[in-house]
Amino acid sequence: MTTRREAISFGVSSLLPSGLSEIADRRLAALVAEHHRFDEAILAAEDEADALLIAGRRSGGKRSVAVEAACARAEALHESQGRVANAIINMPAATALGAAYKLIVWRKEAAISFPDDFDGAHESFTFSAYRDLLRLTGLNALEHPHDRATLARMRKYWILS
Repeated sequence: MTTRREAISFGVSSLLPSGLSEIADRRLAALVAEHHRFDEAILAAEDEADALLIAGRRSGGKRSVAVEAACARAEALHESQGRVANAIINMPAATALGAAYKLIVWRKEAAISFPDDFDGAHESFTFSAYRDLLRLTGLNALEHPHDRATLARMRKYWILS
């Protein structure tokens, strides 16, 4: 029988049959993909609302029913995405791969750029752990578009602790 102390030292995934760990990671991956799909749908709804607002200003200035509907769609999508985000946050990762999926969403949501948005060493440590997990899990292809520039700037910058 595994003790609580052993479970903590080895991690929960070591206690799960490998199939359960894979199922948990697949669920996290599916939630991350759903979160990303919401990003695309939200952008489309916001673009539609902006286009309708611009067209409305040119033709008299009043907000149309179509603008209100597009704004309501975008808001509903944001709320749905928030529920997906809560599910990701509250689902424990079963493996390092699952933790990497969570940090991929963190990186996208944080939208940090170095050094402007790094308030101290804690952001640098988090970013470094995120990059390590991408490398260790083979998920480098899912890096944020600004990661390489951030890494280049980090190498030449001293962070006060």
